[in-house]
Amino acid sequence: MGFLDKAKELAQQARGKAEELAEKAGPSAVKGIDAAKDRLDKATGGKYHDKIETVSHKVEGLIKKDGPAEGPKNP
Repeated sequence: MGFLDKAKELAQQARGKAEELAEKAGPSAVKGIDAAKDRLDKATGGKYHDKIETVSHKVEGLIKKDGPAEGPKNP
């Protein structure tokens, strides 16, 4: 087995482990995003509510591996 073959094998193992950990951390990350979204909205007095919602939906969609969630469109 050559050096590149061994490196590819190790990379595949690392990817599998990373996917497992990401699945476990996903729900916690979504909760954190919701908390941050609420704090940002409150701190800005709702001035950027639509933009905050759009970004949070996209990030949550990526975390859930559904792809970016559809949110309000920016004008």
